Amino acid sequence: MNRAHYLKTDIRRLIKNYPIYLGIVGVAISMWFSLEDSAFTEGMVNGNALDTYDFAVGMSGIMIAYVFCAFSYATVFCEDLEYKYARYSINRGNTWKYVVSKAVVVYGSSVITMVFGSLLFVASIRLKIPWTSEGLQDIFMEGMYGSLIAGEHYWSYVFLCALQMGMLAGTLSLAASFLSMFVSNKMLILITPILIQQILLEYRGKGWFSVMLIYPTLNRFSTDIQYFLTVFGCSLCFSALLTWGIYKKIKSRL
Repeated sequence: MNRAHYLKTDIRRLIKNYPIYLGIVGVAISMWFSLEDSAFTEGMVNGNALDTYDFAVGMSGIMIAYVFCAFSYATVFCEDLEYKYARYSINRGNTWKYVVSKAVVVYGSSVITMVFGSLLFVASIRLKIPWTSEGLQDIFMEGMYGSLIAGEHYWSYVFLCALQMGMLAGTLSLAASFLSMFVSNKMLILITPILIQQILLEYRGKGWFSVMLIYPTLNRFSTDIQYFLTVFGCSLCFSALLTWGIYKKIKSRL
């Protein structure tokens, strides 16, 4: 079995089951929950969608969204090991292709869940409030991707913000998958993203290299492309390390 066949099987398994669709809705609901009392005020936050979205992703309620991203596919390794499907699949191919295929889908499903969930949330608040208002914070113009705000490309701005949050979600979901090599409790696996993110927030440094890197309004780089590639590169490196760890653990277990 080649890598493409593994990948097709995993993608088919992902889209035919409900968790990813529930996860997308869950991300949107998590953002509403993160608004707290602002969700019930007429103008929400400063009377505009951009400030409301920025407030939602910056509050503690957003951590629940990372659980929904992991819910999409992060438990696949422990499920395969539990039902002996891993040995069957690996015998038809090889361990590395099996692990990489599933890691790609774990990461990709988390990104998709975060992006579509975020877009669903923004679409819902746009039914009530405009994109901008006189009370719009200056941090949007001063931060990264400010040119998109200036050019009124608001959906593109939200998409890039959600995509970067999805990159973090993908890495956290792979961390949850790695933990599933040691524990079989699915509840513990699914809350792993919250635990890790809380640790990262508590012990973050003062430089750019921290979990806060994903927020455009809090970072200053020379260019937008340099900023985006930095976020993507950090996510890719940590994801590759976690994938290697999963591979080594599965290989030792089978």
